[in-house]
Amino acid sequence: MFLRKKYIIIFAHIILWAILGFIFIAHVPLTIGLNFPKEYWIKQSVMFSLLIGLYYLNGGVLVPRLLYRQKPVKFILLHLAIIALLCSGGFIYDGWAHIQEGIVRSINEKFVGKLQITLTGIKLDTTLLLTSCLLVGLSTSISITRLWQKDLLRSQQLVQKQLDSELSFLKAQIHPHFFFNTLNNIYALTFIDVESSRASLHKLSRMMRYLLYETQNDRTSLQREVDFVKDYIQLMQLRVNGHTTVQFEEPRAISEKVIAPMILLPFVENAFKHGVHAVKESRISVKVRQEGDLLTLEVENTLFARRGQSIDDGGIGLSNTKRRLDLIYAEHYQLHCGPEQDKYCVRLELEL
Repeated sequence: MFLRKKYIIIFAHIILWAILGFIFIAHVPLTIGLNFPKEYWIKQSVMFSLLIGLYYLNGGVLVPRLLYRQKPVKFILLHLAIIALLCSGGFIYDGWAHIQEGIVRSINEKFVGKLQITLTGIKLDTTLLLTSCLLVGLSTSISITRLWQKDLLRSQQLVQKQLDSELSFLKAQIHPHFFFNTLNNIYALTFIDVESSRASLHKLSRMMRYLLYETQNDRTSLQREVDFVKDYIQLMQLRVNGHTTVQFEEPRAISEKVIAPMILLPFVENAFKHGVHAVKESRISVKVRQEGDLLTLEVENTLFARRGQSIDDGGIGLSNTKRRLDLIYAEHYQLHCGPEQDKYCVRLELEL
C-alpha cells in the first residue's frame, strides 16, 4: 500500500512537471507558430531543469533546515542569491547567444507587413524570474504543511502513548482493589457458611478468568461485561444479611457492542459498600439497559444519614473509573450521581 502510494505521488509529479515544462518552454512558440532559434530551446530547457532542482532543494533541505528552524533571514537571503544567480546566468546567455534578437527576428518574419518589433534597452527575463518565485513559494508552502502534519502526528502519537500508559496503570490498580474487597467478603463468609464460601470461591475464579483474559484488551463484549456484573452481584448476595434486598435488571437482548472492561463494576461495588446496614432495612437496585448504541446503568442504594455518601467514597476503584471514563469516552458519556430523599442514585449513560 505504501509503495503504491509512493508510485502515485511520483507519477503525479511527472505529470505536473510535464505540463509546467510545456508552458515554460514551448507554449508561446508552438501556439503562435514561431520558429525560435535553437539557443532559446537550450536555454529554456536548462533553466527549467535548474528550477526543478531548486524546487526539491528548497522543499527537502532549505525549508526544514533554515525556515522551520527559525532562520528566516538566512532563508530569504539564500533564495535571493539563488534567483539572482539564475536570472544573471540567463541574461548572460541571452547576450552571448543573441536569443532576444533571434526571437524578434522570428516575430518580424512571421508578421511581416503587419507587426514590426524593435529591441531597445536591456530586457530582463521576467518569465524566469516569476517562475522561480512561484516555484519557491509553492515548494515552501507544501514543505511547511508537511512538516506541520508530521509534528501534529508525532504529538498525537505521543499523547496516545501517554493515555495508553495511564489507562494500563489505572486498570492495574482496579484489579487488585477488586480482589482485595472480594476476598475480604469471602473471608468473612467462611465464619458463617462454609458451603456458601466455596460457591463464592468458584464464582470468583470464573470472574478472575474474565479479568485475566478479557481485560487485557481495550474493549470487551458488552455481554461479558454484564455477565461479570451479574456474577459480582450474586457473589455479594451470599454475604448480605436478611435485611438487604438486592434487585438486578439486565437487558433482555444485548446486541453485539463492545465496552471498556471493568467500567460498570465500581458503581455497583460502591452501592454494596455504602448501601448495606447490619440491622436496618437496606435496598440495592441495579438496572442495565441498552437502546441501540446507548447503554444506561442505574444504581440505587439506601442512604443512611449517619454515614452519608459521595461518589468519591469508592476508593481507588471508583476514582479510577471516573478517570477512565474521561480518557476513553471523553464527551460520549454522562454521569449523574447524588442523594435523592432516602437513597443514593447513580446514572451512567455511555455511547458505545
